Amino acid sequence: MVSVVRGVRIVIVVLGVLCLAPYPARGQTTAVPLEDDPVLQALIAEAMTRNPELHAAQSAISAAQTSIERARALPDPMVSVTYTNDGWAPSLGSMPMTTLGFMVSQALPYSGKRDLRAALAASEARQVEPALARARLAIEGAVRRAYHGLLLARERLALTAEQRELWQQIEVVARARYAVGQGAQPDVLRVQTEVTRIEQRAIEQTAEAEVRLAEINRLRARPLDTPVDTPARLVLSPLAGSPDEAVAAARAASPELEGAALAIEARTAAAAVARRDLKPDFSVQAGYMNRGGLDAMWLAGVGISWPFNRKARESAVAEAELRAKGGGHVLESLDVQLAFKTRERFTRAKALEKLVALYDDGIIPQNQMTVEASLANYQTGKVPFVSVLEAMTALYADRWARAGLVADHARLRASLLEASLDGGSEMSQASVPAAGGPSGAQTAGGMSGMGGR
Repeated sequence: MVSVVRGVRIVIVVLGVLCLAPYPARGQTTAVPLEDDPVLQALIAEAMTRNPELHAAQSAISAAQTSIERARALPDPMVSVTYTNDGWAPSLGSMPMTTLGFMVSQALPYSGKRDLRAALAASEARQVEPALARARLAIEGAVRRAYHGLLLARERLALTAEQRELWQQIEVVARARYAVGQGAQPDVLRVQTEVTRIEQRAIEQTAEAEVRLAEINRLRARPLDTPVDTPARLVLSPLAGSPDEAVAAARAASPELEGAALAIEARTAAAAVARRDLKPDFSVQAGYMNRGGLDAMWLAGVGISWPFNRKARESAVAEAELRAKGGGHVLESLDVQLAFKTRERFTRAKALEKLVALYDDGIIPQNQMTVEASLANYQTGKVPFVSVLEAMTALYADRWARAGLVADHARLRASLLEASLDGGSEMSQASVPAAGGPSGAQTAGGMSGMGGR
C-alpha cells in the first residue's frame, strides 16, 4: 500500500507540472503579430487575385466606362427612301412630279449638351468604383476573421488535447486512491464526466475548424477542403493611436463615403444636363430626288426642336437639384454612422485588451496558484480530491475564455481595417466558454461579448 500511495503522490506532482506549465499549451509555436503573419498575408493576396466577386466588380467598372463615349456621341442620323408618283400608273421619267427620293437628317443637340451628358456618364461610371473597393475590403476582412476563427479553433483543440492528457492522468490518480481506500467512487465518476466533456468540446472545435477552413477556401476560390497550415497562434496585438485617429483612417478608407460623394457629383452633373435641356435642339436635312429621264431635284433644310413645355423641363431641373442636396445629407449621415461604428469597435477592442491583461496578470496566475495550493493541501489530506478537480477545471476554462477574447480582438481589428457600416460578422459565439466550466469562467466568457458588432 505504501508503494501505491507513493506512486499516487508522484502522479500528483506530475499533474502539477503539467497543469502549471506556462501558457501557451505545450506543442504550440511562438506568437507572430497579426500583421506579420506570412500565412495570413498569403491568403489575403490569393483571395485578391482569385476571388470571382472582385472579377465581377472589375467587369462592372469596365462596362460602366464604355457609356461615356456613347453619351457624347451624336444621335444616329436618319436615312429614308421615298417614292412619289404622279397619277395612278407608274410614271417615273415621264411625269415631272414623279420622284424617287433619298433623304438624310441629322439631329444636332444644343451647344454643350453632349459634353454635359458625357460628364454625367463619367460621374455615374465612377460611382461603380467604390463597389470594387468595398468588395476588396470586405473580402480581406472576411479572410482575416475566418483565419482568426481557424486559429482559435485549432488553439482550443490543442488546449483540449492537453486537458485530455491531464484528465487521463488524473483518472489514474483517482483510481489508485480508490483502490487503496483513500478515495471515493464519485471522484472517479467525476473525472470520467470531465473526460466526456472534453470529447464534446473537441468535436465542436473540430467542426468549427472545418467550417472556417472551408470559408477561407471559398474566399480564395479553392476546393473547400484544401488544407491551410497555421504555424502561428493567436496573439493579442494592441491597437495604437486614439479613437479620433481610427475614425480618420476609417473615413479615408470608406468606399461608402466615396460613393456618397460621387453620387452628389453625379446628381450635380444631372442638374446641369437638365438646365441645358431648356435650350432647343436643331436638325439638318438633305435630299436627292431622281426623276428618271428628267432633271434631278434636291433639297436642304434646318429644323429646330423648341422646348415649349418648360414646366416639365424646369421640374426636372428642380428634381436633380433636390437630389444633389439630399445626397449631401446622405453623406453626412454615413459619416456619422461610420464614426460611431469605428469608435465603438475601437472602444470594445481596448476593453478586450484590458480583459486579456486581467487574465494574464490576475485570473490565470491566480488559478495556477489555486491549483498548486489544492495539490499541496490534497497531499497532506487537508482538502478533498474534488477541490483539485475544480481548481484545474477553472484554470482550463479561463484559458479557453482568454483565447476567445483574443480572437474577438483580432476580429475587431479586421473590422476597423474594413471600415464598414455593418458589424454582424465581428463576433462569433466561439468566445463563450465550454459547457461545464465554473461559474466564474462563464462570467468571464460572457464579458467577451464586448467584441460584438
